[in-house]
Formats: sequence, structure tokens, C-alpha cells
Amino acid sequence: MLVETCVKTSRLKEYAVKLGYNMILPEEDKSENIYRVTIESDSKEDLSKKIRKIKDSKIFLFVKPLSSEALRYSVQNYHVKSLIVDRKNIRIFSKKSNLNLIKQYGKIVEVQLKNLEIDVIFKIINFNKWIEYPIFSSCATTFNELWSPLEKFSLLVTLGANEGDALKWIYNNPLLLLGRNDATNIY
Repeated sequence: MLVETCVKTSRLKEYAVKLGYNMILPEEDKSENIYRVTIESDSKEDLSKKIRKIKDSKIFLFVKPLSSEALRYSVQNYHVKSLIVDRKNIRIFSKKSNLNLIKQYGKIVEVQLKNLEIDVIFKIINFNKWIEYPIFSSCATTFNELWSPLEKFSLLVTLGANEGDALKWIYNNPLLLLGRNDATNIY
């Protein structure tokens, strides 16, 4: 099974299927069986307040932390399924203490390919020692923004990832994300 972990709408599902995906996680589309919600926050208090408001068990919660405090809280919170990294917060992820915490908790880290931030992708590849479960998602709003699995693989290998890791990040890690959303994690 191949999962695309971020599309902005479920109407892109038919295009994703044509590219080889069996499943998508649409952003806040409650018509789907499961969907994702993204929270951006720079403080533990704000993040905690936003997480408490979520009551739906079908949600996969993704957090884009904008401070070390928000990152540490997100890593340790079992409701948070994945962290989002981009150019805006890569400096927070670059601290060894934060990387060690991510590794300790085995947290999934998502890189969204929509803006194609090569420097961020390159750093995540090099953080492979600490970030064991990166996923690379399209975060598409239109069909031409969807990345096929082969395109993702080519990009990662071109930027220095070994082929085995690239395959794991594209195929296995999104499935691992789905497996972590079991009945014990209901809000």
C-alpha cells in the first residue's frame, strides 16, 4: 500500500490513484474516513490549547513547531503523529538536544515538497542518524502539484540519500504513520 500523507483536498484522490497511491490523507476533509489536521505554534501553551480542542478520533495530527519549547512538547505528546519541518523551523530541528529527543521518541518528521526547499531536504537526509522516520509528501492543492513515488525517489537519491533509505521513506514510513493511529489514541 502506498500513502500520500498530504493533499489539501480529497478531490485529488483520483489523480493520486493514477500516480500509484492507494490512499491519501486530505487536510481537514471530514468526508473522508481519516484526515489530517495541521497546527502551527510557537508556544507550549498555545499548542496544548489547540490540541485539547480536537475531539475527532479520525484525525492525524501534524504539528509545525516554531520554537524549541513547542517542538519538545510535540515530540512528547502522543496525540501528535508527525512534526513538520521546513525552512521556517529547520534551525530548531538542527539542535542536537532536539534531534536526540526526536530519536528517543521515534517521532515521524514530514517534509512537504510543495515549496521544494532543497536545503531542508538535504539536512533531513543528513539527519538520518537522528530522524529515523522522515516522510516526504506533496501537500498538493492541484493535480499538477502531486509528486509521484518515482519523482520522490529520484529527488532523494539525487540529493544524496541511499536507495534503500529513499524507498523506506516513501513506502514504509507513511504506512508506519497509519499504524500509529490506533484506538488507544482517541482524543
